[in-house]
Amino acid sequence: MEKRLKQSLGIDVSKLNLSLSLGFLTDKLVKEFISHEDVSNDLSGYKMLLKWLKKSVDSSVDFLIVMEATGVYHQGIAHYLHTQGYAVSVMQSGRVKRYAQSLDQRSKTDALDSKMLSMLGLERTIRLWHPPSEELQQLKGLSRERSSLLKDKVTENNRQGAISSSVYSNTKALKRHRNRLKLLNTQIAIIEEEMQELISKSEALEKKIGFMISIPGISFISAATVIGETLGFESIVNSKQLASYAGYDIVLRESGNFKGKTRISKRGNSHIRAALHMPSMTCVRCNPTLKQFYNRLKPNKAKPLVALIAVQRKLLILMYTLWKNEEVYDAEFEIKKQQKHKTLAARDNKLIAQLVS
Repeated sequence: MEKRLKQSLGIDVSKLNLSLSLGFLTDKLVKEFISHEDVSNDLSGYKMLLKWLKKSVDSSVDFLIVMEATGVYHQGIAHYLHTQGYAVSVMQSGRVKRYAQSLDQRSKTDALDSKMLSMLGLERTIRLWHPPSEELQQLKGLSRERSSLLKDKVTENNRQGAISSSVYSNTKALKRHRNRLKLLNTQIAIIEEEMQELISKSEALEKKIGFMISIPGISFISAATVIGETLGFESIVNSKQLASYAGYDIVLRESGNFKGKTRISKRGNSHIRAALHMPSMTCVRCNPTLKQFYNRLKPNKAKPLVALIAVQRKLLILMYTLWKNEEVYDAEFEIKKQQKHKTLAARDNKLIAQLVS
C-alpha cells in the first residue's frame, strides 16, 4: 500500500450546500481523490461532514481543510471545523482564481471546484486561518452598515434635489424625503457612536488605532473602517498583499508594440478604497510627506486622480506599518531616512578613498 504524505479536504461553499473532495498525496507524488455527496450548509450538514472525516482521514498524516472566502457563507463551517481542532485555511478568491487558471480545466462545477481546492492544499504551503476576535467582527458589521446607509443618503439627496428642481414638485413628497434623510443621519451618528464605544472597551485595540490616527488626515472612522474590513490585518502578511486585497495592485497591459494604460485592478475590497478617498484629499493638503509625494506625481499623470489613488495606496500601507510596528507617525521619517542614506554613502566614499590611497 502506498504511503500517504499529505491529505487535504477541499470545500466549495455556497449559501445552501457544501461540495466536498478529499485528496491524498502519496509517496510516489500521485494525487488520489474521494468525494462525498453534498451536505447542507448548516449544523446538521457539519455533523455529517465531521462523521465522514473521522472515518476517512488518517490521523497520523498532516491534514488541511481548504475553502474559499465567500462573503459570510463560509464562516459557519470554518468556525465549526476550527473548534473541532482541524487546521483550516480560508483562501482569498483572487489567489484561488489564479491557481485554477493554471490548471488544464475548462469546465466549472461545484465538484470540480472542491477538487481544485483539495489539490491546492496538497501542492502548496498555505497560511492557516484563525477566527478573528468578536470585537473585530462587530466592528466590520458596523462599518458595512454605515457604508450602506451612506449610499442610501446619497440616493435620497439626489432624489430630493430632483424633486425640488421639478416644475411639478410635490411638497408632501419632498417632506417625506427630508424625514428619510433625517432618519439616515441619525442612524449614521448612532453607528459611529457604537464604533467608538466598541473600540474603547478594548485597551489593545484602542491603543493600536491611536497609532493610525496619529497620521495627519486620518480620522477615527477611517481607521476603524480599515481595521474592520481587514479584521485587524489578520490575513495580511506584507504590504504587497494588502495592496492587492484592497484592489490597489497595478495592472499592466503590454504586448509587442502595444502599450496599454497602467491602472489599478480594483479587484479587491471596495469599502477600503471608499474609506480612504476623503482622507487622501485631506492628506495632500495637511500631511507634509504625502503632500510632497502627491506634488511630485501629479505633473507626470494625465489626471490628478491617478496621483490621488497613489496617495491612497501609500496611506493604506503606512497605516498597516504603524499598526504592525506599534509606532506613532513621524512626519520627518522620510527626511531622517534620506539623511541616514547620505551619511552611509559619505562613509562608504571615505573608506573607498582611504583604500585607493
